[in-house]
Amino acid sequence: MTDVNVRDEDLRNYLESFHVTLQSTADQYLKPEYHKRLLHLSYLPATIKGYVSTQFGIAIEYIPSDSTSVEVVLGSQRAEDLLFQAPKKIRHIGPHFNLGGSMCSMTNLHLKGAFPLRLTREAASISLFSVSFSAGPWKRIIHYAQLFGCRKAEDWSVAQAVARAKDEVLAAIVELKRANSSGVSLDQYIAYHKTRTVLVLGDYSTEGLIRLNAISKELESLGYNPILVKDIPDHPHQDISQKVVAIGAIARFIVVDDSSASGHLVEIPICKQNNWITILMRLDGTGGSWMTAGVSNYSNVILEIPYTRDSIRDALIEGTKWAEDKIGSLEQKLYNIYPWRHADFNTTTG
Repeated sequence: MTDVNVRDEDLRNYLESFHVTLQSTADQYLKPEYHKRLLHLSYLPATIKGYVSTQFGIAIEYIPSDSTSVEVVLGSQRAEDLLFQAPKKIRHIGPHFNLGGSMCSMTNLHLKGAFPLRLTREAASISLFSVSFSAGPWKRIIHYAQLFGCRKAEDWSVAQAVARAKDEVLAAIVELKRANSSGVSLDQYIAYHKTRTVLVLGDYSTEGLIRLNAISKELESLGYNPILVKDIPDHPHQDISQKVVAIGAIARFIVVDDSSASGHLVEIPICKQNNWITILMRLDGTGGSWMTAGVSNYSNVILEIPYTRDSIRDALIEGTKWAEDKIGSLEQKLYNIYPWRHADFNTTTG
């Protein structure tokens, strides 16, 4: 069966639904002074311009304006060409960068002398914050834009728009709640506590909760800020999976007590799909299901580790050291891959 690709009217419906839902959900759950903490609301008012390619990818750009409106452009060129609007001779020079990673970002840069970038696969994506590009007489300034390789209609449906908007608000609620419980301002929380947040998943039965609380206590003693899904307020429009996605996105890494069967068996694939650094802990080496056995064989960001009731701390010391080493290793790899992360990167040479 052939995948259906997004049409211009589909993306328009997506953008309109996303922003209506984002604003209404923010109005419902956040005080007005926190609205601009939401990424997409912080760029409004703006002309929200969507670019739909019939060849490859889509792009979304936020252009400063006195009022907010949505426009969509349909074209046969690739999404990068529709967004950057470079002359043919500039496109023929080739790109500064070929990007295959997902959720990349580029901030406060000026690139000169070549076409900005190309996405090399459907799963690739990048966010652009305050960047400019030039080559000869051509110049392009972008305040904020997102570029995606994927143009499947199912990824740009109204249902996805609503879910992503609500996830963005929920992530802000999580940060605000954690800041309040820590007795610090939101700015202080983001500056320090957020970087130490660890999402703890597992079984919420009586016995399972005893294990989760013991794990959380030891994480606190190691200097982390553990958070359980149950500690985040429920909202009628959010299911557990959406809460896990929202919280996991702001966590440093994930710890899962995989010692008994429970709803976390659905959450482990979410961790794997999002490439979150994840520690799977199993009491006496016994897992909750054969479904999760050996999962680390297929992912280098998942560690399986046994523990006993008397060795929770030792297991977490080993696990958190692995997680921190993995974070450092990934940061170094990405530093080597993406030269604009270098402090001495010369952005004006082409």
